[in-house]
Amino acid sequence: MKISFVDNNFQYAKCYITRNYTELAKQILAGNYELDYEKREDDFLCGYKIQKNEPLSSLYEDNYYSVRFYFANVDTLHQEKQETMMEAMMQHLLIEIEERKGYYNLRIPTHIVDLLKAYNKLPERGIFCGGTVEQYIANKEVPDNIKQGVKVFWANTQYVEKHKDLMLSMTYRSFETYQGQYHISHVTENKAGKIYENWIRNSLLENSQDLVVVAEYNGIPIGFVTVAEDDFALEGVLSAVSEEYRQYGAYKAMISYIVNSAYERGKSFITSTQFDNFIVQGVWNSLGLKPFYSIYNIHIDKRDK
Repeated sequence: MKISFVDNNFQYAKCYITRNYTELAKQILAGNYELDYEKREDDFLCGYKIQKNEPLSSLYEDNYYSVRFYFANVDTLHQEKQETMMEAMMQHLLIEIEERKGYYNLRIPTHIVDLLKAYNKLPERGIFCGGTVEQYIANKEVPDNIKQGVKVFWANTQYVEKHKDLMLSMTYRSFETYQGQYHISHVTENKAGKIYENWIRNSLLENSQDLVVVAEYNGIPIGFVTVAEDDFALEGVLSAVSEEYRQYGAYKAMISYIVNSAYERGKSFITSTQFDNFIVQGVWNSLGLKPFYSIYNIHIDKRDK
């Protein structure tokens, strides 16, 4: 099957759900993404873009980068010519990484087999740091799943500011045992918890672009979800539920609320999590969400040591 791909939840979700990759392919081929490298033949293109991860660079006081891949009219199944072109791309990336010292996260889409084959031929062995799965529900209504005594609503900036300390405390406790890609890497594990703390704090700042859905019980915030939005979908970004109130089903109630808010706006709902976060994925699947792509995180350490 031929598709086009960008590592962006909103853009790729729209293509996947509508099963129409034509406009995305045109944008990639027209150079709209300003790639650092591209290799093309006829209407096929593979390429990548390297972006500095400023929060991590600041935290670790070194150069940290992410590498995102782009494809126009790529076959998700093996094609010899594709693999050869992707091998050239990956060789070029490895040379660039050697020259630009730093710590790199290669975000490899799991469903493009020739990219995986090309990576496996590299002499450099990266650090496998797990992956994430993206799921969606397309413009559908679901039961509200709100238990008696629980209230779910969109919180305004005044509400978030008033309850921010409680929400931050709730989230830090939720993330204490969280094991993401930066916990897995022996290079980043010593400050991995701080990465998520900073992410949480920034998402609740007054100038954040994220929307916030809150669950209350007896007037007390017991959970929240931060939400991003574009013209096609709402995206659940970050969530937390108070350990003391988990029996009230706040998480499922909040996700149901956002799904139904998306439905009322004529939009889809998308969200993502670690491969091994089975409890959360179980909640999503019970509401009808389905996976639409996933990413392997491969770290390559090329810092000056």
